[in-house]
Amino acid sequence: MARRFVLPRRSGNVPEVDFETDLNEQQHAAVTCDEGPKLVIAGAGTGKTRTLTYRVGWLLSQGIAAENILLVTFTNKAAREMVERVRTLTRLDNARLWGGTFHSVGARFLRRHGTALGYTETFSILDAADQRDLLRLCVTDTGVNVTGRRFPTPKVLGALISLHTNTRAPLEDLVADRYPQFVDWEEEILAIAKRYIVRKREANAMDYDDLLTLWLKLLQEEPELKQRYGQRLRHIMVDEYQDTNMIQGEIVEALAEGNGGNLMVVGDDCQSIYAFRGAHYDNILRFPDRNPGTETFKLEVNYRSTPEILALTNASISCNADQYQKELEARRPSGMLPALVPCNYPDQEAGFVVERILQLRDEGTPLREIAILYRAHSHRLTVETCLLRADVPYEVRGGVRFFEQAHVKDVTAHLRVALNPRDEVAFRRALLLQQGIGNVTASRLWGSLAAATEPDQFLQALEATEIAAALPQRARQGWRSFVAVLRDIVECLAAPEAAIQAVMEGGYEDLARTQFTNFESRLEDLEQLAIFAAQYDTLAAFLEELVLLGEMYGQDVKGGGDEERERGVVLSTVHQAKGLEWDAVFFVHLVEGALPSPRALDESGGEEEERRIFYVGTTRARSELYLSYPIVRPGGGMTGSLLQQPSRFLREIPTSLMEPWEIFEAPASQERTPRVAPPRQRRPVANGTADWDPNVDPVWDDDSYFD
Repeated sequence: MARRFVLPRRSGNVPEVDFETDLNEQQHAAVTCDEGPKLVIAGAGTGKTRTLTYRVGWLLSQGIAAENILLVTFTNKAAREMVERVRTLTRLDNARLWGGTFHSVGARFLRRHGTALGYTETFSILDAADQRDLLRLCVTDTGVNVTGRRFPTPKVLGALISLHTNTRAPLEDLVADRYPQFVDWEEEILAIAKRYIVRKREANAMDYDDLLTLWLKLLQEEPELKQRYGQRLRHIMVDEYQDTNMIQGEIVEALAEGNGGNLMVVGDDCQSIYAFRGAHYDNILRFPDRNPGTETFKLEVNYRSTPEILALTNASISCNADQYQKELEARRPSGMLPALVPCNYPDQEAGFVVERILQLRDEGTPLREIAILYRAHSHRLTVETCLLRADVPYEVRGGVRFFEQAHVKDVTAHLRVALNPRDEVAFRRALLLQQGIGNVTASRLWGSLAAATEPDQFLQALEATEIAAALPQRARQGWRSFVAVLRDIVECLAAPEAAIQAVMEGGYEDLARTQFTNFESRLEDLEQLAIFAAQYDTLAAFLEELVLLGEMYGQDVKGGGDEERERGVVLSTVHQAKGLEWDAVFFVHLVEGALPSPRALDESGGEEEERRIFYVGTTRARSELYLSYPIVRPGGGMTGSLLQQPSRFLREIPTSLMEPWEIFEAPASQERTPRVAPPRQRRPVANGTADWDPNVDPVWDDDSYFD
């Protein structure tokens, strides 16, 4: 006879947790509150995750079963960490708690009830690659002729349809606003979007957006189902509520209608920075209006940053009118004032950043505890180059290293071919970007050019009429464009910036707009690449530098222990840095035209969201914060040097909250390594005062940049 072994059912009591001792007064109030709608405004570094975790523990200790709790957040990583913290605190079996991302919980719900919408339990979930493949079929189904003009790629189509789904904005409005280059294709795009819906249904498949929209559809069309889950999920908690879109907000509020309004949403309205992805700011800002009787809690005790850093961040975000007012209070001891570092030009800014990082490393700060933040990836180019030259290990968060990006390699491939006609790899990469040209045609063309080994011979061979005549009709226009661009580049061998501009004007800018969902940031990258190239006298010297920098990417990190070899300085956009923190943060390229973004200023609420981006960036710093900007943007013959204004978000901060630092360079007889004025040394400005005056031009160290 088999021996019986009974698994005990945990009671839900959490006797090990001392809520009074483990929480501060504000956290304790939110954790132990009674039922009803609750809004927790959790400032940066105030223990938001701890509060949510202990709230679950509190509910369990009050006799609420784990099966009656729903805990949702955004990323898989955040969901895993949250559920693991709950398990560690409560010793709870994870399987009993309804916890995860919105999409994972939605999939779980639809597996059980999707039959009401005509799906089977075994429906497929399309990932991004599957979605692109299905959209290709939809393009074929609708008979769109994409050979004449550049048509949006399936990836771009998918992003456009997803934005339409999550914002509920009419598709034609999104095309006009976000993708004006596709206005002539509007009718075809609408037809493809409709066909895509039909195709998914025929395939018994859902994409990621369907996991939300169909979940909401069931709740709206099946009142009994909504009531049943409302009664089962007696307590619903949502993390990062400021980042929810309209659909996600409606889902949790619909579920809460059936449980007496027991919905706790946690977030920080001052960190709402994802409008471009469909985040709906009103979800958190108007939550009390939609949920009468809402009790609001504020977590304002900050455990991350020094009082000096918090004073600056508080002053900055106070300029936003549409927000929940709060004042973060530091629990850490006093430290240095945030440093304001005006630099003459981008190379000097990069030199300062790298030199100061090396000083911090020598003083004992691990490289992995240092971050360089920026508004867009294009703003990191000069700093990344300087890190490579100084052999400082680093990692890029949310992207590949600058010179390894596809669009950068596309453009430099054109330059390499013009300089070296025997570079088959570059030839193929550049040629395959042209419409109507595939691998077979590219191979045939390369064979036809085998005898041409010099640039002049190569161009003559390219322009031979027999080559163009032998091409298929669909490939001839692309071939002519390719040849014209190479001819323009050859005329710019002494002006690398002009050579890059020739590639852009020769069709690559139009291609980028149809190939990439984030085409604006990629075009900005290429603009920065041209500015970087302007410092070189020849195209050969510029390309040689890129090759050497690329070689440095693959070198082993020198110095430091095993852990330091694995992790270096972090380079990240502010969006990618949200939720993270470092001992020292360098926030670079803080000029008008970069932060705030000009496009954001054209949108309603755009300036306030850009200020929230600045706020998020500055609140990542624990002990040291450096705010820098280049005053001059160097340019070559096409653009010339331009004076730049510091970001308005710097100018509106009281000067007493920042310490101006002066950058000076060693004499020519010494090694030209940028040095930093000693901390606490006040920088005189043109009007003779001891503080930085944003309205007065700084003292110039080198007038050559006006030449």
